[in-house]
Amino acid sequence: MIGNALRVEIERTAERWRRESPLYLRAFEGSLTRADVVRYLTHLREVLRETPYSLARARDRAREIGDAALAAHYAEKVAEETGHHEWATNDLERLESQTRLPIQTELLPSAAALIRFQRATIDEDPVLFLSYTLLAEYFTVLLGPSWLELLETRCGIPKTSMSTVGNHVAADKDHVEETLESIDALVGDPRKLARMREVLAGATTCWENFFAEVLDARDAAKHVSAA
Repeated sequence: MIGNALRVEIERTAERWRRESPLYLRAFEGSLTRADVVRYLTHLREVLRETPYSLARARDRAREIGDAALAAHYAEKVAEETGHHEWATNDLERLESQTRLPIQTELLPSAAALIRFQRATIDEDPVLFLSYTLLAEYFTVLLGPSWLELLETRCGIPKTSMSTVGNHVAADKDHVEETLESIDALVGDPRKLARMREVLAGATTCWENFFAEVLDARDAAKHVSAA
């Protein structure tokens, strides 16, 4: 089954992220700062703000190719995902009062690339975007709870200031199973699995680049300060 094949790949990647992701490792070490998290949330907010538009784009593309069931799936997702960027805004208001970091208004290139990747995937074939939505939801469920625990216990960043992640963990527990079932129901051609795996790999790279750039910006700022 296509859904289960994608699930296995995501679980393997999540285990690798526990060992290698800089955001996860620095939280484990206790070296992730409030400034890092503010930068992360600032740019994640823009990705979340874009999500309903990407889903609407996928809905419209599905309609164009005459796939009513797929269009209905994305229409439901639009309603589910609208307004989630406001969670990040609320978290930033809490955290910004505790740090002097100026908020960067220009979107990080890696965040912009992530949005472009979503659009290109949808325009190629809206079915492929199911891989992306499964990845985003399942990673949150697999890694979100332990990351939040590390942030609170080792970095002093309370879970109440990370509702963006916490709320998605709560919501996506149900969404993951629904998305897996939808993939098996909506992907009629098993030959699409290979391309959906490629989308998973591409999306994973986009997120890894985003995480790395969030911390690269911190490290660059430290270097300038030291100079």
